[in-house]
Amino acid sequence: MEAINNIRQLFTIAPKKEDSPLISQNPELRHTGETYHHWGLRICGIVEGSLQALVPYLQNIYNYIYKEQVNNEELQKQIQKNTQTEIAQKNVHLESLNTKIEKLRGNIEETKGKIKELEHEKQEIKSCKEEVNKDQRLQLIIGLCIIIPLTFYLFLFYSSTFYSAFFRDFQNMSDSVLSHMFDSHALSSALNSSVTALLFVLSAPVIFLGLGYGLHSFSHQKGNDKYLKIGAILLVTFAFDSILAFLIGRNLHTIAIMTGAAPLGEQYTMSLALEDINTWAVIFCGFIVYVIWGIVFDMCMNAYHSMDLNKTKMESISQEIGSLKQEIKGNKTQIDTLENECVQTRKDIESLTSQMGKQVYIDYAVIRKEMTDFFSGWITQMQVLTCPVALQNEARNMFNTTIDTLIPSKNS
Repeated sequence: MEAINNIRQLFTIAPKKEDSPLISQNPELRHTGETYHHWGLRICGIVEGSLQALVPYLQNIYNYIYKEQVNNEELQKQIQKNTQTEIAQKNVHLESLNTKIEKLRGNIEETKGKIKELEHEKQEIKSCKEEVNKDQRLQLIIGLCIIIPLTFYLFLFYSSTFYSAFFRDFQNMSDSVLSHMFDSHALSSALNSSVTALLFVLSAPVIFLGLGYGLHSFSHQKGNDKYLKIGAILLVTFAFDSILAFLIGRNLHTIAIMTGAAPLGEQYTMSLALEDINTWAVIFCGFIVYVIWGIVFDMCMNAYHSMDLNKTKMESISQEIGSLKQEIKGNKTQIDTLENECVQTRKDIESLTSQMGKQVYIDYAVIRKEMTDFFSGWITQMQVLTCPVALQNEARNMFNTTIDTLIPSKNS
């Protein structure tokens, strides 16, 4: 008990000369110049951390600050002035929002006018005689002059190499790599073998020309994955040509062994194939021409597509119309956002205007701060008095409940 009295004396400020007689008689009142933190520290020491006294003191502090603000004419005038300034700022902001909305609506009407003009232009183009792009027609003619012979070349090359790689007999010891790549009797010889062999040989050029068409199709797709597809086609084609080259090279190596041009019993391995000029001749005579065919085919298709000037113009106009419609959609979205902001701003103005009609203004943030400072001193004193943690937590809960009860939620 003596220790508690010593602590109480430590945190109790003796009345000063400027204190009123009421304060001298009642030490629980706030002293002149005393902070709310120190007041809470001192009162908690007087009541020895009693929770029964906490809520009444918090209510008294609330009433004390509330009346202090009500009686402070200078504060009331300043708050009223601040409210008027805030209302003026809100009105300026509302006017700015309405200006932006009107500008966006004007942009929408202007864009709609452009769309109507473009639609009218499309109708005029439809009614006009078809106009041919001479440059593109010339490019198409040149491309056809190149791609038709290349197509016959690839047909002869791949039908010959497929037949040589899979069906050819080695009766003629004078066979060369050229006779394997370009055999004018490949189809008739395949037919003599079987109908299945003929169909297999005929399918070879179709497969490779189909891969070339795939290059054209993928090159016009959107997205970066088209490059992966193009790379995959080129890799598959190169792998096909490499297999054909290896098989033909192995056949020629077998003939070389039979004629004594190569050592007896020598195996045609991958390393030997890489050093064989015949292997690379087959690869490049097939793969390089195939790539050229794909490029020229793409050029011909693009030229054919662009040869009709009317169609090209209409596609360009359609794209422009689509872009303008997206612009209108974006403007409407912005208008919706601004109108929602206008609604909220009007609500804020109405709320502030209703506050102007009140006789007094209360700054609840100040009340909350001072009450928090008071409780901070209170809880500090409870720790000094070694009050149980559970008791301290209960005090915090009581403080939060009191704050939520006394101060409006929008100001808390």
